[in-house]
Amino acid sequence: MMINKTHKRLFILLSIMLFVADTLFVTINYISDKRIMQQSLKQDGQQLKRSFDVALTMTLNNMSQLSTFIASSTEVQHLFAQGVQAVKEEGGGAGGPESARLRDLLYDSVSPGWTKMMEKYQVRQLHFHLGPGSTSFLRIHKPQKFGDNMDNLRHMVVDVNRDGHPRQGFELGRVYSGLRGIVPVFSDSDSTRQIGALEVGTSFKTLIDLLGSSIGGDVAVLLNEANVENATWSRPNEPESRTPCGCFIEATSSPALSALLAERASTKWSKPPKSVRTILVNTASGPVALTEFALSDYVGERDGSETPVGRIMIWKSASDVIQELNHNTWINIIYGVVGFLIIELALFLGIRLALGQLKQTVDERTQEIQVLNRQLEEIAHQDMLTGVSSRRYFMMRFQQELNRNQRSKQPMTLLMVDVDHFKRVNDTWGHQVGDQVLSDLGHLMIENSRNYDVVGRYGGEEFCLLLPGVDAVTGLQMAEKLRERVERQIIIPSSDGIHVTISIGVALYAEGQSAEEWINAADQALYKAKDSGRNRCLLAETAD
Repeated sequence: MMINKTHKRLFILLSIMLFVADTLFVTINYISDKRIMQQSLKQDGQQLKRSFDVALTMTLNNMSQLSTFIASSTEVQHLFAQGVQAVKEEGGGAGGPESARLRDLLYDSVSPGWTKMMEKYQVRQLHFHLGPGSTSFLRIHKPQKFGDNMDNLRHMVVDVNRDGHPRQGFELGRVYSGLRGIVPVFSDSDSTRQIGALEVGTSFKTLIDLLGSSIGGDVAVLLNEANVENATWSRPNEPESRTPCGCFIEATSSPALSALLAERASTKWSKPPKSVRTILVNTASGPVALTEFALSDYVGERDGSETPVGRIMIWKSASDVIQELNHNTWINIIYGVVGFLIIELALFLGIRLALGQLKQTVDERTQEIQVLNRQLEEIAHQDMLTGVSSRRYFMMRFQQELNRNQRSKQPMTLLMVDVDHFKRVNDTWGHQVGDQVLSDLGHLMIENSRNYDVVGRYGGEEFCLLLPGVDAVTGLQMAEKLRERVERQIIIPSSDGIHVTISIGVALYAEGQSAEEWINAADQALYKAKDSGRNRCLLAETAD
């Protein structure tokens, strides 16, 4: 009887110990799964911020490129210069009759391109500003309003008119906030005399709609109430955009934002984080992973202010993540029960199996993030129109090859390529045809280059081709072959068979040359080729 009781007590004691061990096992694995889930959400949030930054940079670059393109028009420069002079002679501000006449002429010149920009790039603002400071000369998007001074709002314009350097960034406005690219406008008669500034801008709406569809989530831009009030915010014909967080909805890709903000209203709103914060929020439609980070405007970035003007919110359904956590938890419980009923070895094997599954999940997530990072890097390094390297990436590779040359002392040749009479192509057949010509040229250059050559778009219709290991004679021969291929293979669309021609400047790298000197040598050779009749290749002269 005593033995039976002892065995029973021992069995009960062992059962309790196993139960405690199994309980600890399940609890520990749940905590580990939750920590892994939180780390995964954090990594996803950081990736979402990188995606937003890339989309924002591309949008701002588009605005800057468009403003540069318009500001470089001789006709625009001429009419704007006359308008600036007329306003000055007629007392400033809105000017008088002559200012109005020139304003109408400038509007007629730019408005056809404005329509295309709205359709293709969703441009919202095109604005000519007088300096110093920022006085409106002509709003293409709202031509009936002009002559007002906006020094306290258009800080980028004020700075561009002060030092003549292009700028881009986000800035609040009286009616709408804008993602703007602003460049100086120079006189057609004196390329060194700045006469004003040109602003091209769009809104966050298009950016977040495209970003939302690409990431499979939703995006919203919220602005601090104090900043909005200071900018004399006014939105005609739109409902009140004030929210429980003390901010205004600038743009959102989903009406679900209202429910999300209402849910968050039950908690204390904190300042947007400087880096990235990702949290789980329970909503009526299910759990979501909410990523938030601070939004700074141009003035804040310029002055190094630590106070943001708002926040970016990106959210995606977290149902799969929660289901995965619950699924893993139930698996751990099953393993614990099996281990409790069988032996500790089964428990040990169950732990190893669970940890193996978790490691596989983490590895798969890591691989997905790495693939997405590579895709984003390719987007940032490529000129979207022509397929060749962007100017920034080309200059980075250019410097790398220069550094490598310091060790290898191998010859290197640089080709500077320019489309002949490209402005005539745009003026005669339109900018879409011009874009097609540039695209065809870029793809032809890639197809006919070696895998270690570097092909980049230097600006406008100018391309650069860096040829490592190529001397001047071979470089000139390769340039000539490229010129012949272009003339033979590329035809201007809708032109009844007119062939495209190019001019090429060829420059061999000379030891001791700086990057700027080498590029300038190729550029000078290019201009001599164009002055000599175009459709030809010329080798840069070497210093004695």
